[in-house]
Amino acid sequence: MHLIKPDLCTLCDACRVVCPRNAISVHQTENTYIINEDECNDCNNMSAVRCVPQCPTDAIFKANT
Repeated sequence: MHLIKPDLCTLCDACRVVCPRNAISVHQTENTYIINEDECNDCNNMSAVRCVPQCPTDAIFKANT
C-alpha cells in the first residue's frame, strides 16, 4: 500500500491519471490526493508501481504494513 504526504502533494494530477485501478482521488476536505487502500494493490499485476515515479514532489511513499 502506498500513501500520499499531504504537505508535499500539489494536486498536480500526475499520479491520478496513471493509476490503473483508479485508487487515487481528491480528499473531501483536505487540499491533497489520497490513495484508497481498498483499491490500491501496489500495481502487483504490473511491472512497476505507476504513481510513484510520476510524482514531481516525492509525496507518494510505500507504507510500512
